[in-house]
Amino acid sequence: MTSPPARQWWVIYREPNPAQIDVVAVETPPEDDAAHDKRCAELEASGQAAYVVTAPDEDVAGDIALRVWSEELVNSPTRLAAANAYLASLNQPTD
Repeated sequence: MTSPPARQWWVIYREPNPAQIDVVAVETPPEDDAAHDKRCAELEASGQAAYVVTAPDEDVAGDIALRVWSEELVNSPTRLAAANAYLASLNQPTD
């Protein structure tokens, strides 16, 4: 049994806070430079970003992007501190 061929995918995501990622979409990359530039501008304007992932299908691409985001979070002291501070702020008692 062979695996399906790997393709390139754009995993579109947003970070609503330092401790969370929301995958918005998984799509094929734009066809040409002009479409690429336009899509990048759209993502930036909407506060979104993309991981470019090589995977056999959309589900695997999304899983890879989530794993990469998590690894980047725990390997960056600055990002991890921001996430921890955000989570700690949620546990503050309210008067």
